[in-house]
Amino acid sequence: MKVIYFRHEKEVIYFCEMLYRIQGEINIQWKRDEHWGNELRIQDHKVTLDTVISCLVNVLMFYRLNKMIKQITRENYFYTDKDEIERICLLTNWVVTEKHYQDHLFREHTSLEKYLFSTLRQNVEDAFPIHFDSLVTFCTQPLQKKLKEAVGYGIDEMKREEEHQSFVQSIRDFIKRRETKSNELHIVQGENFSFYKATGEQYSYLELKTLMYNEPLYILGLDANEMNLSPIITLLPKKIYIYGEHPAEAKTSTIINIFQERVTFLPKESFPFHSHVN
Repeated sequence: MKVIYFRHEKEVIYFCEMLYRIQGEINIQWKRDEHWGNELRIQDHKVTLDTVISCLVNVLMFYRLNKMIKQITRENYFYTDKDEIERICLLTNWVVTEKHYQDHLFREHTSLEKYLFSTLRQNVEDAFPIHFDSLVTFCTQPLQKKLKEAVGYGIDEMKREEEHQSFVQSIRDFIKRRETKSNELHIVQGENFSFYKATGEQYSYLELKTLMYNEPLYILGLDANEMNLSPIITLLPKKIYIYGEHPAEAKTSTIINIFQERVTFLPKESFPFHSHVN
C-alpha cells in the first residue's frame, strides 16, 4: 500500500485525476488526517512508484509553479506591478517549454517535467508515506535556482517585446504622416520577400535600393541593407497582398502588425502573376 499526504484538498483531487488518466480504474481511499491534512491510500499494486512521481510532478507544475515564479519575480527581481508580474509569469512558462532555453536550463533532463521527475524520484526513493508539502519544500532549493534563471529569461523576453512594440508604433506614426504612393503591392513569402507591382512586374533589387535611398529610413533606425520592411515603407501602398503558407512567420507578422487593415494574407496559389513566381 502507498500512502501520500497532501495539505490541500484541490491537490489531492488533481493527483487522483492524473492517476486515473494514466492507470484507468484505481483503488484508493481518501480520508482527513488531523496532523497531515489529507491522507490518500493507493491499494492497487499495479500503480508503480514512477507513476506516483509522475502524478506528483503534474500537481507541482499545476498548483505550485506559478506561485514560485511570481514570488521570485517579486523578491529577486523586485517587480511590484501586478500586470507585469502576470506577464513575466506567462513568458517564464513559455521559456521553460522552449527548446533553446530547455537545453540550457535542464541540460541532460531536456525539460522541466523530466527535471522535476528526477529530483522528486531521488528524494522519494522507495519510501512511503510521502508528504507532498515536505517533498516540495525539500526540493525547492535546486528548483528555485532553475526558476530564477528562467524568470530572468522571461524578463528579457518581455523587454524585447516592449522594444518591438515601441519600434512598431514608431513606424505606424511615421507612415501616418506620409501620403500613399501606390494602390497596391504584392509580396511573396520567402527567406526574403519578393515584391511585385500591380502589373505583375517584379521590383528589382537596384530599383528598390534607389527608391529607398530617397527615404529618411534612418529616422526609424532601419539598417541600410534591410530589404523586407524598408521597401514597403518606401513604396507605401494603399493595399498590401502577401502570398504564402505561414501567416505567423516573423517578418509577415510584423508587416501585419504595422500596416494592419491594409494587409491581406492569401495562400501562395492565389498569387495572380504565376509566371513570375518559381
